[in-house]
Amino acid sequence: MRRESSASQATADDLARECLYRFLSAVVAGPYSADWERALGAENQDLVIEAWHWLQPESDEFEMIRLMEELEASPQALRAQYDKVFGLVVPKECPPYETEYYPALETFGRSQQLADVAGFYRAFGIEPRQSFPERPDHLALQLEFMAFLLLKKRLALATADLGPEASEPACICERAHRDFFRDHLAWWVPAFAAGLRRKATNGYHRALARVLAAWIPAECRRLDISAVLRPVRPEQIEGPVEPSGCDACPHHL
Repeated sequence: MRRESSASQATADDLARECLYRFLSAVVAGPYSADWERALGAENQDLVIEAWHWLQPESDEFEMIRLMEELEASPQALRAQYDKVFGLVVPKECPPYETEYYPALETFGRSQQLADVAGFYRAFGIEPRQSFPERPDHLALQLEFMAFLLLKKRLALATADLGPEASEPACICERAHRDFFRDHLAWWVPAFAAGLRRKATNGYHRALARVLAAWIPAECRRLDISAVLRPVRPEQIEGPVEPSGCDACPHHL
């Protein structure tokens, strides 16, 4: 695929990243989610492969293609795979919640982190909804928020030529995207991917784990964020963590 230059390439990069974030959000959410159809369909998956290749032309596409192949299983098989990994109880090996990766004794830190996530959502006009009863630190919601910020940035850039003030919203979205990724994704998703790979011995979750393990470091390089060097592992605590006023966040942004 031919590379373009400067602003047009940056816009194309953001569109490709938005596509991948939205796809990964749907896959993480699982087959019971209303967003599951985003993960299926040949046309949609072709766009995801194209986006992956656009961003990482030198990389091997095998892991993403393997994920697509695993998603070709029957609806019943996909639901069975999801139930086996996540079921009715949050798996201790790979909880899809950011704050579960804080040390168990740091309950205040967990609450503060949840409040920070919810604060990001509110700052961009995203309100809780009861129809998707998940904590705001669920990985599917965080990935969808990344896609949302990239969309907002692209829309803002479309009017940036109207003057300096018109370009400010795009800068705000770009800063928020980098800050949120650094503070709420980069540090724990590699541990989630490693745990998911151990928990899922086969099926689409194992393929998803490999894709996430490649995607997060690639985004760190693109955003010039240092990779997390300290070991991180999930630790569950007694009782639920209070979500600081945000019981759930909208998955449709």
